Amino acid sequence: MTKLQTAQSQSLILLRLIKGLALILLGSFVPAASAQEQSAFKDLTGKDLTQLTGLNAFDLTVGGWATAGYTYNPLHPADRSNGTVQFNNRANELTLHQLGLFIEKPLDRSSQNWQLGGRFEFMFGTDTPNTQATGHWDSRLISQQDLRYYDIALPQAYVELYAPLGNGISTKVGHFYSILGYESVPSSPNLFVSHSYSMKSSPFTMSGVLTSYTVNDMLSVQAGAVTGADNLDRYAGAWSFTGGFSLENQNHTRGFTFSILDGDVDDTLPSHLTYYYSMLHQDLTTDLHYVLQHDYGEQQNALPGQHAEWYSLVHYLTYDLNQQWSAGLRAEWFHDDDGTRFSVVPGSYYDISAGANWKPRAWLTIRPELRYDWAVGPKPFNVETRNNQLLLSLDAVIRF
Repeated sequence: MTKLQTAQSQSLILLRLIKGLALILLGSFVPAASAQEQSAFKDLTGKDLTQLTGLNAFDLTVGGWATAGYTYNPLHPADRSNGTVQFNNRANELTLHQLGLFIEKPLDRSSQNWQLGGRFEFMFGTDTPNTQATGHWDSRLISQQDLRYYDIALPQAYVELYAPLGNGISTKVGHFYSILGYESVPSSPNLFVSHSYSMKSSPFTMSGVLTSYTVNDMLSVQAGAVTGADNLDRYAGAWSFTGGFSLENQNHTRGFTFSILDGDVDDTLPSHLTYYYSMLHQDLTTDLHYVLQHDYGEQQNALPGQHAEWYSLVHYLTYDLNQQWSAGLRAEWFHDDDGTRFSVVPGSYYDISAGANWKPRAWLTIRPELRYDWAVGPKPFNVETRNNQLLLSLDAVIRF
């Protein structure tokens, strides 16, 4: 079988899977009574995946999600790439963005007993190359020559110790999601299909030790030691500090979060990285919410002999229409001062997105998005011939 025949066969399998999921969803559709967290298995069978697998007998929880979508690019780029837009980078292709599975032993943080928990997470799809860690972990599990733009990632694998000291101290040891950033790697928490440049530029995962403590209802703090950004053991001698805090008012309608990663990226040459993330959120009304995010990063030898600096501002405005519908706007300015984050050319990137979430079932979210990007300096779109582009995206997120 030739590579072309293999690719066609795999595409046909993917289309059949998505078609099958669509038929199941349409066949079981009735208006949702509420938007409470619920899985497809629970809604369709009366039992969630944990009960169906019998893992509840071992105090374990299992679940997952799937995200499939399509991004239309009217430029029809020859390489089928949306340039610097992530994660939905493939233009005019139906893609499985994420198929995620997890198994965990959750902690009861209200308990007065010592506990040991943890979580292991598996992810497959076109988003996964972005979430892999350097080193001997998940970057070579399958070959992209076999599955083109699809890959496997293991973004979380950690144990967590809970100590009933004060208000409770929890410590993760292993591989886990970064504490920097407003947007989430898993699809479900995000209102938008696409991601900001700030999110794509920030660390996705960390490896090491992270301790968290809730001081009171308004203040929580974190601190830890990790092997840099998106790294497991490639540079095992390059350690960084990560930590931060979250402060909210008593009604949790206003708050501020700050997190930082500071340390060496490479243990073979000077490579100090400082990356901080700050976020202010404010409920303008009961249903109208505003978030302002600011990121800043600088690194020695980001490219051989070149110091790099980048920074950004992102605005989010979201409105909850009812239990089934919400809508949002996102506007961003990202400045790549030295051309090391997205291009070899220094410049600024701007994007505006308008999106909505429709939840016909508590476990199903349909997300349309209209996005416009333009750049000053580089030409990152349509095979590096344009400095602007318009995208129309639609995807579905299923929790099971």
